[in-house]
Amino acid sequence: MKHRKLLLLIVLLLFFILACDITLDVSKLLGSKEQVSLSAIIESPAQGSQVEIQPVDIRYKVTAPEGVANVELNIDGYVTNMYPNPDPTLTVVALQYSWTPQNVGSHLLRVRVQDTNGDWSDYTDVIITVIDDGTAAEDQAAQQSQPSNTPAATNTPTSTETPSTPYVYDVTHDVNKFYYKNSTCGATKVTITLKVSDPDKVWSVVIFTRFRDHEGEGQTSWDSGHAMTPKGDGLYSITLQSSTIANYDTYEFADFRYQFVATDEDRNEVIRSEVFEDINYEICP
Repeated sequence: MKHRKLLLLIVLLLFFILACDITLDVSKLLGSKEQVSLSAIIESPAQGSQVEIQPVDIRYKVTAPEGVANVELNIDGYVTNMYPNPDPTLTVVALQYSWTPQNVGSHLLRVRVQDTNGDWSDYTDVIITVIDDGTAAEDQAAQQSQPSNTPAATNTPTSTETPSTPYVYDVTHDVNKFYYKNSTCGATKVTITLKVSDPDKVWSVVIFTRFRDHEGEGQTSWDSGHAMTPKGDGLYSITLQSSTIANYDTYEFADFRYQFVATDEDRNEVIRSEVFEDINYEICP
């Protein structure tokens, strides 16, 4: 009987509101919320897709039953965009971000949402592969020329199919330029560090290097690799002295290119990173 009286009261109230041309959220009147979860999805690009080195539209949507406060877009371990929602009463927010990749290889896109209570959702992950026909063919030939006794496999890079596959992130270096021949111009060595997402699946990480001529089209072949030192918790590091790197004196001005290959205990390749080219290399006369 009480439920019938409550229902009748609601019907009469709705009739009055409609007669006065007032909009009412019935769900609030009944004391319930929209049934949404604290979650995020990436609508595009799709998992495992291939894109070229050009602007990529990343479309993602988040939901939060307590209201959306912040939305984080993370690319390759770095927060690329943090969006503070100007209307935290919204429970669903759709966003678009234009990103231009700088390097070929696999890239990890991650999105999560924070609600007005300060709680974060889990990340949703999408791994894509950036390709460039000229560079990809060139790198494939170089990788196939690697000595068979190195920990790195000789097959060509392939896109990662699932987010559970380990990946490399937080790649850093202590200098942006280093020199060879003399030390009067600046640093003659570089320290490079990285992290792997699933340390239990990684037994070793090897860095391969080569030089690209700044003043021409040439570049050296890949070296045979240097094993990086594990520091614990998925952190790896290595310090490279210019005079110990293969082909170190081929060019007077060059770009230092490097790539990481990780293997498991059975020496199976589990990670092959993109090729980095963000360090300059010069002769010090």
